Amino acid sequence: MNRRTLEAHLQSLFEGCLDREGMLALQHELRSSPEARDAYSDYLHLHNALQLRAEGIDMLHVVPMDRIVERRHRRSLRDAGLSAAAVLALAALVMALVIARTPPAALTFASSPGTVLAVSHLPEDGKIPKGQVLQPGSRLQLSRGTVELEFASGVRGIVRAPADLTLQREDLLQLANGTAWFEVPAKAIGFQVSTPDLILTDLGTEFGVISEDNFLDEVHVFKGKVELLNLSGLKEKETVVAGHARFAESAGRWKKIPLRRDLFLSGLPDKETRLSLVTVEEFSGNQFAYASDASGSDLLHGLVPKAAGWKLENDASPLELTDGIHGAGFQEVPGDMVQGAWTQVGATLEYDLGAGANGLGYDLTSIRSIADWNSAGFGNQAWTLEVRPVGGSYRILHTANYHPLIEQSLSGGGATKVTLSDESGVLAAGIEAIRFTAGHVANSVDNAFVWRELDVFGHPTVDPGGR
Repeated sequence: MNRRTLEAHLQSLFEGCLDREGMLALQHELRSSPEARDAYSDYLHLHNALQLRAEGIDMLHVVPMDRIVERRHRRSLRDAGLSAAAVLALAALVMALVIARTPPAALTFASSPGTVLAVSHLPEDGKIPKGQVLQPGSRLQLSRGTVELEFASGVRGIVRAPADLTLQREDLLQLANGTAWFEVPAKAIGFQVSTPDLILTDLGTEFGVISEDNFLDEVHVFKGKVELLNLSGLKEKETVVAGHARFAESAGRWKKIPLRRDLFLSGLPDKETRLSLVTVEEFSGNQFAYASDASGSDLLHGLVPKAAGWKLENDASPLELTDGIHGAGFQEVPGDMVQGAWTQVGATLEYDLGAGANGLGYDLTSIRSIADWNSAGFGNQAWTLEVRPVGGSYRILHTANYHPLIEQSLSGGGATKVTLSDESGVLAAGIEAIRFTAGHVANSVDNAFVWRELDVFGHPTVDPGGR
């Protein structure tokens, strides 16, 4: 198809008078010719601009015809001819500008120092955007650091690694995983965030979303309100207002949790955050491989925690996590069938270490966690550790998601061990309390695991000034 025929077909298409034979020929040309697709895009932009002009929005800045006619009456024939030529030249120039104009980016982003990310695009028009830009179909994977999102609609977001997000539409962001904070202006009400567990529809808010592979997704609302739809089970819908937070239960319901603003950033860090945390993860197909590692002399030994949300059937108890005894198999000890702690998603343990011998809390040097079972997929582990300095507030120190026993079906056994330390020798200094929250273990019964032992090592904090 030559250029003149192509333009005639495109003109007929946008005027709504292209016949079936012409439509088939045009579709074939668009599929096979990049030049034809470019011409189609040019006509589409011009057509949209003319439609907007008809609605009173002049993107072309063309001189109105009544003004041209008025000029013609006032000028001589020669001047009128020159004016007409000028108008035609201006119209051609405006058309060229409209055709060449790149539509504004749906989303731009900036990154903090030390950020490591990857961007891929799948644009509908085949054109790859340049720079730190996302268009519908673009995917951003963040392995380290933080990014700030600026939507054309005015929505602003801060996303922390690790994260994986895809812009589905200008008003719909898919968050496969990550921790993200959003601020939505009134003009952008209706902005949506989807995760594997939920769909959030903004109703004019400031909110945070946490989506992790082995935890049930959370929403924290700081201002305004949002509408939540659970994508599992009963698929319950709920409107959550400022000052409240929810997580999406696997049955399709919503469960209340404490609001946590400290889990989110509302701005880009101005310097790179380097982690010196060392995590050693081990696993074995032998259920009792780490039985000798249970400690009877760590900081938690003998402490009674504040516990909530645990399964207590079959004599399972979170008190057995710090008894220094790894535990045996099911029903191997008369009167104590489990000899360990049986988690539920969101179950918590809070240990009060106290102020220590020097009144300054404790320096934590290492932490060890052991899980195992002979079946039911309970040998993996997932949990979050928070620490609270003396006189301070809780902050997250580490999140463990260790699922190496991928073949551990309901009939498979095995054990896992996670050990935390720090290159400096101190994981956290001046700590008076610690809190563990059980996470979501995939492919196990009720997403639970059997926790055998939890050991925290350290010593009283010493005043560096010797006071």
